[in-house]
Amino acid sequence: MSAKDYSYDIPDHPIEYIKVDPRTIKFDPRAQRNLNKARAQAIAEKLVPTALGTPILSQREDGQYAVDGMHRVYACQLILTGKVSVPEKVREAVQAIHCEVHLDLSTANEASLFIIKNKESSKVGPNDEFRIGVLAGHPLFQDTNNVLEKHELKVGSSAANGLRGIKGILGIVMEHGPEVLDLSLTIAEDAWGRSPDTWHSVTIGGIATVMSKHPELKPAELAQKLKRQGDPTSFKAKIQTIATNNNTRADGTKGRLKAAHLAVASAWNANRRVNRIPVPNIFE
Repeated sequence: MSAKDYSYDIPDHPIEYIKVDPRTIKFDPRAQRNLNKARAQAIAEKLVPTALGTPILSQREDGQYAVDGMHRVYACQLILTGKVSVPEKVREAVQAIHCEVHLDLSTANEASLFIIKNKESSKVGPNDEFRIGVLAGHPLFQDTNNVLEKHELKVGSSAANGLRGIKGILGIVMEHGPEVLDLSLTIAEDAWGRSPDTWHSVTIGGIATVMSKHPELKPAELAQKLKRQGDPTSFKAKIQTIATNNNTRADGTKGRLKAAHLAVASAWNANRRVNRIPVPNIFE
């Protein structure tokens, strides 16, 4: 179990609640999700000023930058620049909008603030959260990114060096620590080479669970045992079959991780009379 503190935090700082001309607000996509102009236009076309809410800004030396509410701000900009036609009363209402303005934040602090503001509502996609978390310098994302860079893996890509399911990978680091993630990725590559399914987060989670519970196991030997199970795609399918009990029950993330633990432990035990490890009962 990783004892490292992976909670979010930003320093105490001044906050002002003021009206701002939305046309003066700037955007920095490094510290939040990418701007979806089509989404912003759809918001502008149906904008209800009283439901606009309070966008969150950061005051930098060169102006105010949107931290949260970027699409609402951009919708107001589209209205005020005449790029979207709306009733005059709507246009008048967004000449100046109520904003929460944070002062004395670094770019990393802004990224952390974005994640904190959005995490509970789950509005941020896992790939965006990871990218922003790395910028924020948050230990969980930094530790994870260091391991992925070591293995030359890119989050979100479908190529041989692409890793999808970053949420599951972050869960491995939170539960077992970055060292176990590093070891698990090495074992997977030694077993199957580099392919998209080699880095399947549930498979990696199963390897991580086994290695965390049984650090005495020899990684190279486990890799050979996994290789004998077939290619990574078939091993991934095996995990799914175990998790659903041959498609007779629904599965979830926890169920798949338990199934992956069972599949990896069973691979280690195959044709072995000594040094066997316990196999979990995933339907308890």
